[in-house]
Amino acid sequence: MPTKILLIALACTIMISSVFIFSKLNANVYEESSILKVNSKEISLIISNNNNSRTIGLSGMDLLPLDKAMLFVFNEPGLYGIWMKDMKFPIDIFWLNEQKKIISIQKDVSPKTFPKVFYPKSEISYVIETNTGFADENNLKVGNILNFNLK
Repeated sequence: MPTKILLIALACTIMISSVFIFSKLNANVYEESSILKVNSKEISLIISNNNNSRTIGLSGMDLLPLDKAMLFVFNEPGLYGIWMKDMKFPIDIFWLNEQKKIISIQKDVSPKTFPKVFYPKSEISYVIETNTGFADENNLKVGNILNFNLK
């Protein structure tokens, strides 16, 4: 009986430690947030500006709060693709050039589309991922300029 209790206690300790370590590692993946201003709304942007955070993106999250979006920042313009690996909800994807002008939009991208990769029509410097419906709710179209600052 004492051995069984000891094993249960050890298993609980390992699980709690793993959760703590994983949360600390994930906390360092993303930069501080910025604000996207669209019409009268302010959306908090989770900034992804390194290879690790860009690979993870929104993967594994159960949902994206309505007041948040993810901003991918690239070091140089390019044709950067987005996939839905390990995603649990659909999103709208916006590709922006250096002037923050929307170059391409892909609406209501389902997790079921994985392993398909979605690409912009020309080189971009930023990608913003939002909850599905954001483009339509805010009347966003190719050619619009989005307003956000990087710290």
